[in-house]
Amino acid sequence: MSGLFSIDSPERLYEKVKQDFVAFYKDPTIDGLFQVLFPLYHLREWICPGGYRTYKGKAVSARNAGEVLYSHLESLPEYSTLRSLCNHAKHLSDPGLNARTEVLEGFRVGLGGCGDSLGVTHFVVENRDVRDVLSPVFRAYRNYFEGELPTGS
Repeated sequence: MSGLFSIDSPERLYEKVKQDFVAFYKDPTIDGLFQVLFPLYHLREWICPGGYRTYKGKAVSARNAGEVLYSHLESLPEYSTLRSLCNHAKHLSDPGLNARTEVLEGFRVGLGGCGDSLGVTHFVVENRDVRDVLSPVFRAYRNYFEGELPTGS
């Protein structure tokens, strides 16, 4: 895989995503969100380049780890939301997304997390802090790279 300079493998892209995700989670900014959105969405294509075609018709037990992850991500509602965010950011392709997103300044009960400052910025999508939307996707990648695969995908 050619990648981009030193980011030339799924493992290296994951390390970059992990670094950026942790930074964004601690201090949400619009720049941080952009740094996380695209690689978090596209990392699965680096892991399973053939996508659905590689496991179409295969029994779950016959799938390799990348195919299991790809299928699992496809089943996550949060991954679908991530897809909408990513595609809208690239192509402005989901005009309805604007009605389902907002930016709120300042700590909000129900949105804020432990460690958030009182001046935190909440990027809200479908009434959820975007960090809560992205976290299950990030966890799926973390589990994959730590050798823990989901079952039943």
